[in-house]
Amino acid sequence: MIRTQQDLDEALGRGESVLDVDSGPEEELRLPRGAGSLFSAVTVHLHGRSRMTISDSMVMAHDESTVISGPDGVVTADGSATVLGSGVLNASGRAHVLAGGSASVTAWGRAHLELADAATARVSGEVSVLAGDESRVWAGGLAQVPLGDAAMCLVTGMAPDGGGGIGTPDAVTPGREGQVHRADGSLSTLKDPTTWCQMFHVAIDGGIATVYKAVDTFWTTAWAVRQKIFYTPGTCPTAPDWEDADTGGGLHFSPTAFQARQVVRSCTHVGSCGVRVDELLAPPAGTLRVV
Repeated sequence: MIRTQQDLDEALGRGESVLDVDSGPEEELRLPRGAGSLFSAVTVHLHGRSRMTISDSMVMAHDESTVISGPDGVVTADGSATVLGSGVLNASGRAHVLAGGSASVTAWGRAHLELADAATARVSGEVSVLAGDESRVWAGGLAQVPLGDAAMCLVTGMAPDGGGGIGTPDAVTPGREGQVHRADGSLSTLKDPTTWCQMFHVAIDGGIATVYKAVDTFWTTAWAVRQKIFYTPGTCPTAPDWEDADTGGGLHFSPTAFQARQVVRSCTHVGSCGVRVDELLAPPAGTLRVV
C-alpha cells in the first residue's frame, strides 16, 4: 500500500502496473506527467481519504478520496470520491465532480456535478447537475439540472414518469425528449442549426460556422470520392448528390476535430471549414450536412 510521495515514486521506479494508494488527507501526492497514462499501462487506485494531483494519468478514485485532474487526465470515481478539474471524468455512486475547462463528464447513480467553463456532461440515473457558464448537459433518467449563465441542456431518455427536471432561475420544467433548454427559459431542438452549433460549442462569426472534416491523403473519403467530392484546402466543394432534407446527400461535417476523427478513424488530415449557418441541416446526433 502506498502512503507517501516517496512510496509512490519508488513504485513507479520499479515499474509496478497496479498502484494502491491510501495516504490520508494530510498529504497530497502527485503523479508526474507520463506516469499512469494509457501507454504505460499503470492503474492507480485511491482509497480512504487519499488526495492526488494528476496531469495525464488514469486514476480510479474510491471511498472519500480526492483527485485534482489536468486536461489530459482520465478519472473514474465511485463511492463518495471527489474530482476537481478537467479531462475525461466518469462518476457513479455519490461521487462529487467539479469540472471546468473542456472537461467531458459521464455520470450515473446519484453523483453530483458542478460544471463551469465549456465542460460537457452526459448524465442518467438520479444525478444532479449544477450547470453554469458555457457548460452543456445531455440529461436522461431522473436527472435534475439547474441551469445558469449560458448553460444549455438537451433532454434525452428522461424517465417517463417525469421525475427529472430542468431548472432555471424562474422555474423547474419537466424534461421532454429532444428539447434543448436554456437558462433564460427558452426552448428549442437540435433541428435548429444555431441551437445545434451552440450545443456543440461550434464557433459562429458573421453567420459562418467553423466545423471540421476528416479526410484521407487525397483530401476525400471513401464515400465522398464516389461523388467526386474533395475537401482540398483553399477550395469550395459542392455536393452533386444533394436533393432534399431526407435523402442523405450533401457535405457532411463534425462539430469538433476529435469527433471528425471518430467518423473517419483512418484519416490523414482534419480540416476546418467555414459554412453558412443558414445552409446547415442539423441532425439530432452525428454529423451535420450542408445544403
